[in-house]
Amino acid sequence: MDYIVIFDVIIVILGVYLIYAALQMKRTGEISTVIINRMEIGNCRDKRGFIDRIYKQTLIFGGVALAFGILGGVNDMVFSLGRVYDIGSVIVFLIVWFWFTKTIRKGRTEFFY
Repeated sequence: MDYIVIFDVIIVILGVYLIYAALQMKRTGEISTVIINRMEIGNCRDKRGFIDRIYKQTLIFGGVALAFGILGGVNDMVFSLGRVYDIGSVIVFLIVWFWFTKTIRKGRTEFFY
């Protein structure tokens, strides 16, 4: 078994968990500790506003991570999608990741003390 497949599985789990966390936050009105650590959640002025601010972005990042992990697994185990896919997919994943972290930072400055 190729060790890179382990990373693909971890990224798939990350994607599924982010999607679950977003849906759970929207349903319960509580911020997930995956997004913000437990100690900082108490400093939130408007939990519902923060959740509304990051809900779609969390779903998008979770979906991208899920797709990246699945396609990476297919690329590693079934057939090669090529070098262009390898480089392009990593670039797309990193861009979405940086965009997501920027959104979280903006949400923190807007909704936290």
